[in-house]
Amino acid sequence: MLSTRTSRRSTVLAVGASASLLMAFAANGAMAAPTPAPTGAAANAACPAAPGVTPTTIDVGWVGSKTGPASTTFIGASEGAQLRFDQENAKGGVNGRKIKLKVYDDQTSPTGQVTAAQKAIGDNVFGLTSATSTVSMYPTLKSAGIPIVGFTNAAFGTDNNAFGITGVTTGSNPTLASTGVLEKMKQMGATKLAIINHSSAGATASQNALASVVPFVPGITTVLRIADSPQGAHDATSEALRIKNSGADAVNYSGFIDGGISLAQALKQQGVTLKSFAVAGLTDPAVLKTANGALDGALGQTYGPVPIGVNVRAVKTFASAMKAAGLNPYAPAGPVGYLSADLFIKGLKVAGKCPTRESFISNLRKVNSYDGAGLIPAKVSFVPGGLFPNGNPITCGWYTIAKGNDLVPDAKATCGGKYIDTTTGKVVFGS
Repeated sequence: MLSTRTSRRSTVLAVGASASLLMAFAANGAMAAPTPAPTGAAANAACPAAPGVTPTTIDVGWVGSKTGPASTTFIGASEGAQLRFDQENAKGGVNGRKIKLKVYDDQTSPTGQVTAAQKAIGDNVFGLTSATSTVSMYPTLKSAGIPIVGFTNAAFGTDNNAFGITGVTTGSNPTLASTGVLEKMKQMGATKLAIINHSSAGATASQNALASVVPFVPGITTVLRIADSPQGAHDATSEALRIKNSGADAVNYSGFIDGGISLAQALKQQGVTLKSFAVAGLTDPAVLKTANGALDGALGQTYGPVPIGVNVRAVKTFASAMKAAGLNPYAPAGPVGYLSADLFIKGLKVAGKCPTRESFISNLRKVNSYDGAGLIPAKVSFVPGGLFPNGNPITCGWYTIAKGNDLVPDAKATCGGKYIDTTTGKVVFGS
């Protein structure tokens, strides 16, 4: 019994001694729990200073046409961008920073755009999104190393800081052009083509490229080229007569949607029947009502995104969100603005917890499979190299056909467009 009592007493003493030691250690901090690493704004406060970046916010600019001839074409672009940023902010933002969008109107004017860009730079924005047919700001943004994403134009094929929502353009190599829309128009029976655009830089470049590749698409020829169609709504009688006299059975038009309606109405008045009339930016069924049947049978082309009405989850999500926000999901530039914001968010995410303009640009240049969460019909790469120094262009388009007051989407995307070197006729990209 003595042995047992001695053992119990020793145990009690040992436990008491251990408890005393633990209390002593706790008192002097030796056993204190490790201090948790700072998160959110506290962690961001340690980041080096960067333009437009605070521990809780990032300032981003939007440049586009709120007024001027292109304003009707780009309705919904800034609102679409704001919607996508709002969605991300509702989830806490990017690495704890909410995105604040500032809108700048370029007035569809080269000088207005430079002024808008300079104002944005003066406001110390981190970077820009855009939806515009004007291109005068891009040299300034390139020299300043300011990231910009958005609606496709030549800079997205040449400038390291510029990212197009549907991949690169062929601006870096003007001898390269795509056969994509021509293949679709051929399916509709086109053989004699009139190529028409107004005189903006973007429309001129795209239609010049189209004209250059026609000789390499068997079964279709160019019979008329008009490169100075008036911007916006106009009396298109003279253009309609030229098309009629040329014998064209198809028209590819690139310009503001109001101009496309004017041309369609003039063609109808002149009794011209076409096998294919492709209109860039024809995405809103409401436009068909204003055309009074003149656009019936027209081939609708988005600015790259999958059209509304296609049974794709990303399209449904976008359309529902736009409607809930009181916005028109069919506006041709709405998805452009939304995708521009989505791509900018992607750039911020890959830029790291302490984003800089340099890390945004360099890390987004490593992304090789961007598809806008399903809002564009094929994946694109922004990785430099090869024929296109800024990545690869998209080779798929998803079209609609105007039927009465509806724009009916094709059952699937038209893919397989080729990029051809028009100096040699050699296919250099696509199959």
